[in-house]
Amino acid sequence: MKLPTSILLTAFVATGCANDSIARRKQERLAAYSNLPISQQVAIDQGKLLHGMSTNAAYIAWGRPSEIISEGRTTTWIYREQELKEHKHITISTPDHGAVIPEEVKTPYAHSVVRAKITFENGSLTSWSRTPASSEQQFR
Repeated sequence: MKLPTSILLTAFVATGCANDSIARRKQERLAAYSNLPISQQVAIDQGKLLHGMSTNAAYIAWGRPSEIISEGRTTTWIYREQELKEHKHITISTPDHGAVIPEEVKTPYAHSVVRAKITFENGSLTSWSRTPASSEQQFR
């Protein structure tokens, strides 16, 4: 049975920052949020990061990372998403041993990709990056 692409896309929901809401995370860590400077609170409310933010501030702004890597004084948060890709191949059929009929078959599959990273040095945010979704996610 083949499922419509829209159902398959719905089944592969992004993980990490896309699943949580800033408002819920603010309530979850209200004391930490309340003690932040106003400039950081404004940035968090917009889902933005600033140099020097704590891990609490980054968590409230972007949500729970998919993976945390600690190496000495450096901690890196990795945010992954499942992206749909398409595997294409040709099948050959010979109905009733007649003419050879090639058919292109497209099979969707999930592929984990890194969408964002945050780096902390001694618990203080030093850098971050985001990667936009691939145009390959759109099936033609």
